Amino acid sequence: MKLSVTLDESASKAFQEIKNHMGVTSNRSVVGLLISREEDRIWRSRHHKVFLPNEIYDKVEKAVEARGQTIHEYIDEITDALLKNPLMKV
Repeated sequence: MKLSVTLDESASKAFQEIKNHMGVTSNRSVVGLLISREEDRIWRSRHHKVFLPNEIYDKVEKAVEARGQTIHEYIDEITDALLKNPLMKV
């Protein structure tokens, strides 16, 4: 599949920042890594289960959607933070 994309100035700067952060030089590598990450996120959202009572799950889901995240991304964020600082209050 061939893909041709023209980015506006802000998207171009964001793409370059991602490219620098990932430490790659090829645009193709950046796109491949981003696709891989998104594919992994989709897979995890289909296969990881969060066991909470329905009413709590619904509240958490609304709260994290307001943050622009999925529940799984939020749980990953909390887990990472707790692993770095186990005494942190969540």
